[in-house]
This record gives sequence, structure tokens and C-alpha cells, in this order.
Amino acid sequence: MDSDRKKDAAKLVELGKFYYLNQKYDQAVEEYRQAVELDPRNTDARYNLGIALETINDLEGARDTFEKLLELDPEYKGAQEHYDRLVEQ
Repeated sequence: MDSDRKKDAAKLVELGKFYYLNQKYDQAVEEYRQAVELDPRNTDARYNLGIALETINDLEGARDTFEKLLELDPEYKGAQEHYDRLVEQ
């Protein structure tokens, strides 16, 4: 993977965090999705996308996002708990 794409993805994650903290959840989701598209192995982007999707009540999207994250990194802190809770709903 080209390092510029990784850097761009990391910037999008930071922008997504800014939007999320300012309760602009749809914009946060968009930034996180773009980050995942640029760098599909970016686990932080996937985790934050899952959280944002859960916040806007897209529970299926959140569950799928956490599932993919756990495939990439089974030990990612917090992901299993979110996934388990979403599967139970």
C-alpha cells in the first residue's frame, strides 16, 4: 500500500473524529468510510466507523463493520464487546 494513501486515510479518521465529537455523525460516517476505502486494513477507521454507525442507529452496518474489523484484528480493544452486543439485538 502506498504510504500517501495511509496518511490520507489517517487524516480522514482524524476529521471523522472531529465531526463525531461535534455530533455531526453522518459526516463522521462519510469520513470513516472514505478512510476505509483508501486503506482497508486501517483498523482505527473501521472501529470508529462502527461506533458512528451504531450512534446513528445503523445497527446492521455497525455489526458488519465490527465483524470485518475482528477478521482483521481479533484482539482489537472494544470491538468484540460492540459486536457481541449488536449480535444479541
